[in-house]
Amino acid sequence: MDKETKNFLFKTITVFLIVVTVGIFSWSYFVYRQAQNIVSPERTISFSAEGKVLVKSDIATINFSVVTQGEKAELVQKENNEKMKTALDFVKSQGIKDEDIKTVQYSLSPQYDYTWCQKEKTHYISCPPKIIGYLFNQSVEVKIRNFDKISDIVGGLTKSGINDISQVSFEIEDLEEYKNQARIEAIKKIEKRAKLFSQSTSIKLGRILDISESSNNYPLYRQEMKTPDSREVVSSTAPAPIEAGTEEIAISLTVKYELK
Repeated sequence: MDKETKNFLFKTITVFLIVVTVGIFSWSYFVYRQAQNIVSPERTISFSAEGKVLVKSDIATINFSVVTQGEKAELVQKENNEKMKTALDFVKSQGIKDEDIKTVQYSLSPQYDYTWCQKEKTHYISCPPKIIGYLFNQSVEVKIRNFDKISDIVGGLTKSGINDISQVSFEIEDLEEYKNQARIEAIKKIEKRAKLFSQSTSIKLGRILDISESSNNYPLYRQEMKTPDSREVVSSTAPAPIEAGTEEIAISLTVKYELK
């Protein structure tokens, strides 16, 4: 083996040993750091608190429908569309924007007679279904941001040919903003309790190991509207008084600390 080959092998083995040594030290340091991060469950403590914010709803949602029945499908559809157009024109005249109006149902279904072949009422023979008419249902969801308009819109819809106002519900548009306020309140309570614990026991708290969150948000108000089926239609001359009420935004936090 010549001198150059020996030098090459020597350099190669040296580099290999250096790489292996660095790798071993790196892995050892990594394992050491991981071991430092492991905290015994006996050396931790958790504090929980709930933050609450009462918020007044800022969006009212109304669902209303036009239901039309007749013998010919095209006439039923035409009549229904005309009534709905009148209703939507009225809604828009009250300052409702197009982006706050959404069609949620548009259906045409046949109506069947299963008794047409029975000669007497006491005959219970089964008849082939026979189409005797059509039922058209068109439903729209409208968001109202100016609450002063709610009663006027609900009352005016009946004049526009709407024969089914199912409900008025309320919601909060920017819910996350109020959740953050509830989180801040919960965190302040936890910090206060942690400080009190440390001062009372002389036990020092270390770093925060974990934060968990849960929420319970309950709508406190919903106004149900009567439909024509119950023979109690909202009066067009005396709109129903509707109040938005409030909603409680509640966030529960649990913070786990390391004990020093």
